[in-house]
Amino acid sequence: MEDKDMKYKQVLDKLKKTEPVLNGSEELTDRIMQKVEQTAPCTGRIRVMRISGILSGVAASALICLLAYETLKYPVSPVENLSGTKLAATTESIYSHNLGELNNKEKAEIFKDILKSREEQRIRKEQLSVSVMVSYRATNSF
Repeated sequence: MEDKDMKYKQVLDKLKKTEPVLNGSEELTDRIMQKVEQTAPCTGRIRVMRISGILSGVAASALICLLAYETLKYPVSPVENLSGTKLAATTESIYSHNLGELNNKEKAEIFKDILKSREEQRIRKEQLSVSVMVSYRATNSF
């Protein structure tokens, strides 16, 4: 067993010390290049993928810039909604109080009033949209 290990180590040391001999380096280089060219992917697909990647990056950048522009150009105060009308007085009360100073019962009352006013606004919007749809259908009936 030890003889085999010693022989193995000797052969391994001999292989490590000898320089590799390369015959026909041009032929080897040509074969390697042929294999690389055969396995190279289609360049048309890569070009399309690069162009689509660049275009999607440009589109994403444009959308981010548009978002930043609209945010800075048209800020919305916490007391106004998007249409510019004042919200109910209950929503203003949350901004007028320091919530850290209120107890849980007072906070619950404020939030309950806010939720109630939002529900009322939602119901009014639904009623308005239904009335608009009914009037639209009435004017466009056959």
